[in-house]
Amino acid sequence: MDSSKMDVDPPLEELEAIDTKTQHRYRVFKKNSPFLYDYLFTSSLLWPSLTVLFFPDLELPSNDANTTNNAKNALNFVTQRLLIGTFTTGQAIDAIAIDLFAYHNSLNQNINIDQWNYNQEKQEFELTTIPKTKLNRLQTIYHDGDVNKLAYMPQNPDVIASVNNVGDLLIYNRTKHSTIKKATDELKANVPELRLVEQKGGSCAEIFAVDWNKQKEGLIVSGTMDGQLNVHDIRADYDKRESGCIKPFWNRNDPEGINDVEWVPDHDSLFVSGDESGRIAFTDIRLENHSPISVKKTGNAINSISINPHESFCLATGDSNGVIDLWDLRNLNTNIRQISRHTDSITQLKWHPTFKSVLGSSSADRLVKLYNVANTTESLLFTHEGHMLGVNDFDWSKHVDWMVASVADDNSVHIWQPASHLLPTFG
Repeated sequence: MDSSKMDVDPPLEELEAIDTKTQHRYRVFKKNSPFLYDYLFTSSLLWPSLTVLFFPDLELPSNDANTTNNAKNALNFVTQRLLIGTFTTGQAIDAIAIDLFAYHNSLNQNINIDQWNYNQEKQEFELTTIPKTKLNRLQTIYHDGDVNKLAYMPQNPDVIASVNNVGDLLIYNRTKHSTIKKATDELKANVPELRLVEQKGGSCAEIFAVDWNKQKEGLIVSGTMDGQLNVHDIRADYDKRESGCIKPFWNRNDPEGINDVEWVPDHDSLFVSGDESGRIAFTDIRLENHSPISVKKTGNAINSISINPHESFCLATGDSNGVIDLWDLRNLNTNIRQISRHTDSITQLKWHPTFKSVLGSSSADRLVKLYNVANTTESLLFTHEGHMLGVNDFDWSKHVDWMVASVADDNSVHIWQPASHLLPTFG
């Protein structure tokens, strides 16, 4: 994909809340971005988002032979959808949002070399004929409480799970909610299709940990900040629901709050959880006593975990000190490797969906970093420095190998792709 840049500066009130040194770094980032990125889109949201996901679908340009040249240029966009939430801390009603963003499939086909303009200040030529793109809101689903984390069902991405700050695990089918915004819609939250509750009843403990099973449709695990781990099967237990609520068929009380949980990608019964005490627990829900298969106690809170989709026994954990550890789930006695590249707590870890040795991390230090863990001497590949406050979440595109979306506390959403000349070639 050819180079394309789109920048929207943060609002003035946001800049006033950010220190001068960070603002200077942002200006340096913008100045250098043409050399560092093949694609860069930055925008400011009304509220910060704690979560972001690329949907798995991709819409390609039309190849209709009857389409005129002007229409082809206007339609020569690839589009992907993003799933984000709001974090209003009660200042407004929260919402799940589905946004569409578009980028040129081939920028070169849309360039008219007769319309280059020379920018004296930048001392470079600029092309003004390429239309600038923006995020387009496709759907808003109003929501009770802060949207802590979102996850769509792998087998049916229209089914979305959301967890909030008052202990709700809510299931929405987006096709059952209107995409047309009415004046009264902002006054009340949309009613979810299902509310997944604990065995003992309702809970007020905040939830950040949730994951759908990739092998068995409808199976979902969640963990609360008071240590409750729950597994629900919304397909098997749908007929048992009472007033739209389903209780878990499996649960366990752990000693500390659960920060993250993830199913082993190629298994329908194994998951890993990480908690506030630094405990990594590997669990098989088929065991009658509900105890973990193995447990490893580390020194700092485990904020994020990620299991390699290509090597299912390879686990990455990120802690509150900004340290990343790699583990073999078959032997948690000692880590395989440690990476210390962040200066603040890890907020998210994710393995690359295609390249099995590539790992990404985000942190409260406002950075997103990409690594090649197969390189034992220097694993760092790229650092994204565009956010001015802590990064809450990021995700890899399923269709463009190095495209990443990231969201931060400065209300920003960035979609970016490092310049290909800065990255090694992966088979």
